[in-house]
Amino acid sequence: MPVHSRRLIGSLATLALLGGAAATAAPAVAAPDGSAVVISEVYGGGGSGGATFNQDFVELYNPTSAPISLAGHSVQYRSATNTTGNFGGVVSLTGTIPAKGHWLVGLGTGTSGASLPQTPDTTGGTALSATAGTVVLAKQTTALTGIPAGPVSANAAIVDLVGYGANTFETAAAPNASISTSVARNATGVDTDSNLADFAAGAPTPTSSAGGGTDPEPEPEPEPTDVTIAQIQGTGDATPLAGQRVRTRGVVTAAYPTGGFRGLFIQTAGTGGAIDPATHDGSDALFVFMGSAPASSYPAIGSHVAVTGTADEFFGMTQISATGVAPVAEPGSVAPAQVGWPRTAEEREDLEGMLLAPQGAFTVADNYTLNQYGEIRLAAGTTTLPQPTDVRVRSAPRPWPSR
Repeated sequence: MPVHSRRLIGSLATLALLGGAAATAAPAVAAPDGSAVVISEVYGGGGSGGATFNQDFVELYNPTSAPISLAGHSVQYRSATNTTGNFGGVVSLTGTIPAKGHWLVGLGTGTSGASLPQTPDTTGGTALSATAGTVVLAKQTTALTGIPAGPVSANAAIVDLVGYGANTFETAAAPNASISTSVARNATGVDTDSNLADFAAGAPTPTSSAGGGTDPEPEPEPEPTDVTIAQIQGTGDATPLAGQRVRTRGVVTAAYPTGGFRGLFIQTAGTGGAIDPATHDGSDALFVFMGSAPASSYPAIGSHVAVTGTADEFFGMTQISATGVAPVAEPGSVAPAQVGWPRTAEEREDLEGMLLAPQGAFTVADNYTLNQYGEIRLAAGTTTLPQPTDVRVRSAPRPWPSR
């Protein structure tokens, strides 16, 4: 029976976006014959602002026709950039996972989001990253060591391994997740030794052993809602469509296949030009997070695209975590917004992500993140921003009390 057949459409869309999975002659950390427990879902957004649930979780699945004891096993984790070779956050497991059944491991908690709909079978305190990390189901209750970054070779201590947007994975990493999305194994439930091929991002669906021994056929994932970029952005400081699957269209104005952004910006055709920041209500542009997509899959700047994915916020920036980006034939172009200095937070929010042609004199004040994020800091006027020591001697007493 399927593990998460509601993810099939999303999985196929992800494969189309990412160009398919790499094939290997012999699986390294996998059980393609369906003879072992697998990690079926990972959610690390628990408790963050705007999160779906207030708790991280890892879900296991038993694809066999017989119960399997989890005694002596553990779930372990390490961050996306960890290169020490060591895992941590060990959560020891006990009990038996039923045939064709799930096992829910509840992890770190926070203050935002709903409680998990089912009581976890096992509980631990490990906090997962919402966007990227590596989770292991191990045949031991002590921390794994000596596991280098990159594709993981066969290891007798590892039952299954999932790297989502991480540097450690099975052949290729699964897509990144977010505070409102998990990565879940696709409908076949087969472990092909490629996290990229086996997993898709989507709404989290935690299931415990109480969910029954046989997976019922779930409802198909609903079609995305067609909306404009302005509707996704809304008129406040966060998207009103957080966690919803949406589809929108726009012109690609910037692309960052390398560096820290891993995404692109799109803007509604026909927008921009001479606008008044004081009266312009809501941005017409949006960031599209591409996750682990290869550089070759990025559309060209100036092209028209239809983007499908989940709307959410990432450190105050509205975005779509894309599961599909497709070219479309539409007329129109984008003009840089000709604006003066947006002085208020509201004015800056209403220009978020838009192509700009600032009017007036500006001075480059900082280019430290130019190579990583394509960012520069500007100071209004013809001089750089003043430093405290420009107006006060460094050793002079401070005019405020010490803490």
